Amino acid sequence: MTTPDSVKYAHVPTATDNVWGVGLKDAKRQSSKTALLDVLQSVTGLILGIFLFCHMAFTSSVQFGKDVFMNLIMTSGGAFIDGEEHLWMHVVFVGFIFLCVVVHMFCALRRFPTSYHQLRDIKAHVRMVHHEDTTLWWIQIVTAFLLFLLVFPHLISMLTNPAGFDPNLIGVHTYHNGLLYTFIFLVVTELHGMIGLYRLAVKWDIFEKNPERNVMDQRQGDRAGLRKGMLVVALLMIVCGSLTMWKNYSIGAEQVAAGQEAQRYEMPADLSWYK
Repeated sequence: MTTPDSVKYAHVPTATDNVWGVGLKDAKRQSSKTALLDVLQSVTGLILGIFLFCHMAFTSSVQFGKDVFMNLIMTSGGAFIDGEEHLWMHVVFVGFIFLCVVVHMFCALRRFPTSYHQLRDIKAHVRMVHHEDTTLWWIQIVTAFLLFLLVFPHLISMLTNPAGFDPNLIGVHTYHNGLLYTFIFLVVTELHGMIGLYRLAVKWDIFEKNPERNVMDQRQGDRAGLRKGMLVVALLMIVCGSLTMWKNYSIGAEQVAAGQEAQRYEMPADLSWYK
């Protein structure tokens, strides 16, 4: 039995009704592909967001010495199996991250403005609403576009040259890329990732629903605390990444000055975890 139109359309839904899905039981069912794409975008985004924390911890180990960083590189290369680094394991892992990036990108493209008029409307909406979450969404669009230009050269270089996983060679790579490029890449990546994790928490409803509250007041309370926490974590990640960037740049400058740009790091046997 369906609801008569006289009843169905007797009440004009408020913004709160729309957000909490009041009346959706009578809505026309859409293709399940949309939901599947949304889930894929969320899952790959979560994987990549967690990876950012692991990547930061991994690369920051160079602050404790080249030997620590090299031991971790060997660990990721399967040295714990037989004491030898296997380059193909680096390729498999980077390939998995590459696949996640591609899937995430294609799923997210459907949310991008496809014309000048849509872009103009989004900018006008951001200025008019002055809502923190809307502003963060706009930042995500900008950082996503920049990441499209920055992340693929980074991943492809690692896929095609797994032997480049080395403290000295990474330092030389950072030196040639320059501090400005590396810093922009760092800031864009961390902002996009941390905002993405925050938006996942909002999307998948970790907050208690309260339909009686005005929608525009939802920016307060737990969500505001999480949003501030996300920004603090993003700032800490950028600071930590900047210190690591400078360390790698310094290593690269030393290698270039010594005329040893292609010289891999030779770790003393007594410092190896697997010898």
